[in-house]
Amino acid sequence: MVWARQAKRSAEPDSITKMALGCLFLGLSFLPMVWIAQGMTETSKVTFLWLAGCTVLVTFGEMYLSPIGLSLVTKIAPPRIVSMMMGIWFLSSFFGNYMAGYLGTYYDKMSHSSYFMVMLGLGLAAGAAIFAVSKPLKEAVGRGN
Repeated sequence: MVWARQAKRSAEPDSITKMALGCLFLGLSFLPMVWIAQGMTETSKVTFLWLAGCTVLVTFGEMYLSPIGLSLVTKIAPPRIVSMMMGIWFLSSFFGNYMAGYLGTYYDKMSHSSYFMVMLGLGLAAGAAIFAVSKPLKEAVGRGN
């Protein structure tokens, strides 16, 4: 619905920008967790709405990243290797999920606020990196993507 509204106003971002925004949303989803973890004590109680809000941001980030990336792969891959390139896209998702599990092992090894700050930084860095190379990427994949 958001993209349809943007397209109607001729303001829909291209695929590369959407993927960068997705990474930024994913990174920003940890910002409330940093704030909560800094103020937590053993007896503190936090409403579940914070977690729900973080989940909404993660979902927006995922919707701007995963299906857009898969669509981009199918658009720009040469027709005879589209299936292989889609497999490589899913392989990159495997490695990303594996890395997320590995990073999860640090949750008990460092302060919770520091852990969430690292997650925030990684998401924002990924988004910034995509924005930083967006011009050459857009030229490589074509303006319509």
